[in-house]
Amino acid sequence: MDILHSTWFWLFVIVALVMSTIGSLARLSKAPPPVDLPGVKPQPYAAEDDEDEDGPDSPAGHTPASLRKPK
Repeated sequence: MDILHSTWFWLFVIVALVMSTIGSLARLSKAPPPVDLPGVKPQPYAAEDDEDEDGPDSPAGHTPASLRKPK
């Protein structure tokens, strides 16, 4: 009888650990809201399509014709 009780005890311990791990991971998967700092304005992100930041003649802004998007 003692073996049966210890088996159920360890089964309960393992199930509790698995459930708490799943609960913690589910809570961490939610994105936290942005922090509200006084006096700080959110800055807009640069568009990913902006290839002409350096200008059309600069080597950094050059895209080969085979990689250009059709207009």
